[in-house]
Amino acid sequence: MKEYKDAVIVGAGAAGLLCGGLLAEQGLSVTLLEKNKRSGRKLSATGNGRCNFTNLHMEPDCYYGDRQWIERVLEKCSPQTLIREFERLGIYHREREGYVYPYTNQALTVVEAMNRFCREQGAEVVLECTVTEILPLFPRKGFRVCTSQGEIQCRYVILATGGKAASELGGDSSGYQLAKGLGHHVHKTFPGLTGLVCPGDWWKQVAGTRVQGRFSLWLDGKEYPGECGEIQIVKDGVSGIPVFQLCRVAARAISEGQRVEGVIDFVPPMSRTETAEWVSRCGLEGLVPKKWVPILKKRANLVDSLRAYRFPVQGTFGMERAQVTAGGVFTEEVVAETMESRIHPELFLLGELLDIDGKCGGYNLHFAFAGAMAAAREIAGSHRAMTKK
Repeated sequence: MKEYKDAVIVGAGAAGLLCGGLLAEQGLSVTLLEKNKRSGRKLSATGNGRCNFTNLHMEPDCYYGDRQWIERVLEKCSPQTLIREFERLGIYHREREGYVYPYTNQALTVVEAMNRFCREQGAEVVLECTVTEILPLFPRKGFRVCTSQGEIQCRYVILATGGKAASELGGDSSGYQLAKGLGHHVHKTFPGLTGLVCPGDWWKQVAGTRVQGRFSLWLDGKEYPGECGEIQIVKDGVSGIPVFQLCRVAARAISEGQRVEGVIDFVPPMSRTETAEWVSRCGLEGLVPKKWVPILKKRANLVDSLRAYRFPVQGTFGMERAQVTAGGVFTEEVVAETMESRIHPELFLLGELLDIDGKCGGYNLHFAFAGAMAAAREIAGSHRAMTKK
């Protein structure tokens, strides 16, 4: 394989597939290079296979990272904009409490539509192809992309490799290495959207229970606000969406040597007075799963146990079980409105590769798709201007 293309996209996942189809639709010759045996592998597993691709409540505070930077990205692509684009590609949607899914409730619908879009527009997808190096050609003559199947010269390169999370689905650090090779800097990465490991054999006694409560953190004795929802108890700690939302906060704090504790409020709808009255009248029954009763009774104050059950946090479930990577390429090195590198013009960086990660609820996929659309607009406009000269 030795040829010239207008654009080479490294990674045929969520961002790569959409960007590739959009560029080919505008008349550019496009090749997507995917190291896995099939494209969209991680996308097909998102949201437990349902693909929650955006959320009607889309605000910068739903993301970790530079909030002003992500706000500029979101201004260019609202949830409604993305929904319209998906419908244009043949993906009808449904919505539940602001969470937006494909109408079929299957991530495969999105993957197949994206692949079909690329195929119909003439974008080439090369599978089982590893990119080993990307070399800029000076002065501003594009790039040489070195792969396990040969070399490609191109005008534009789009890095859409994803991050290190979910290694069994192909997550690795290759994108960070390629970005570093092109002069970019990378923040330390941490697992995001996964559970927390908590020491103590007693967890086995309550494993399998589910608590409708609030989960929060204490970092070196200072409270970090949490969220309500279903907290899932496993044999070595806690999981569930409220835990996922704070996972990256705990992971970073632990890496910095801080003392991290988890806190469960079993009855957030009640005031402290109401809790005390209930305990006085009925005990713990009716408020917590049965397995928790003997555990909570070991604490001196039952009301305190119910409202703020604290325990040490040792770590996370790791990158292999994480749904997203926290950390990544410095956002100050990338133009938010276009996703173009400030270090190398005509290089674009998308999605999980960047130091932006969202909470559960479609935010990470929205960011990936929003970036793909922004990059495609910029590249297509630049290409049109260049061909007119």
